[in-house]
Amino acid sequence: MIQKLRTVTLTNGSIKDLAADCEQLNIRGSVTLHQEIRVKKISTHGHSSFHSRVEAQILNSTGSCSIKDYCEINEVKNAGNLNMCNGRVTKLNSSGKLTIEQNLQAEQFHAAGIVKANEIEAKHFQLKMSGGNKIRKLIAEVIHVERDTLSISFLKKKLNCKCIKGEQIHLSYTDAEIVDGDIVAVGDHCHIQTLYYTKSYSIAKNAKVQQIIRREKK
Repeated sequence: MIQKLRTVTLTNGSIKDLAADCEQLNIRGSVTLHQEIRVKKISTHGHSSFHSRVEAQILNSTGSCSIKDYCEINEVKNAGNLNMCNGRVTKLNSSGKLTIEQNLQAEQFHAAGIVKANEIEAKHFQLKMSGGNKIRKLIAEVIHVERDTLSISFLKKKLNCKCIKGEQIHLSYTDAEIVDGDIVAVGDHCHIQTLYYTKSYSIAKNAKVQQIIRREKK
């Protein structure tokens, strides 16, 4: 027998007193939540904004969702427009637009769409771009950045970064001031100002790298 989660569905208004035993929160309209939220599952489509800390096992967002305080979520699925301030997630899959105001820490970060972020730290970072992307600082052990070949707009599908740091880095269509890694592959249509590496690097014919500096491995 499958146990049903105790579910609350909200359709509008400003909420300050969500039931304490709520396990699943469904948002189906325009809702603002002012208290700390600790639930197993959040499902939101419509307009939702969370003004206090959010803890959940699963967040499913298909509308416009804004988390303005710290969040700790095991699994995030975003197919809409998700705005996060800072927090920690284990696994993130985004196919819509994702904005990180401050810092997001993740084990697995997979995005196919648009990402605007101040800082992302991850173990595995994968981005398939369908538009213009901007990440000020990206730190991950393994980094893959490529264009989504299925979508049509060719011009704006780029990633702009100040700093990219990792162990194994594979980039294409990326403009960055600093790329710093052990093994770095600079692929098609990249413009990199300074490339630091410890083991090896490769640069595609149509990529530009201004200076290359070998570091000693610490």
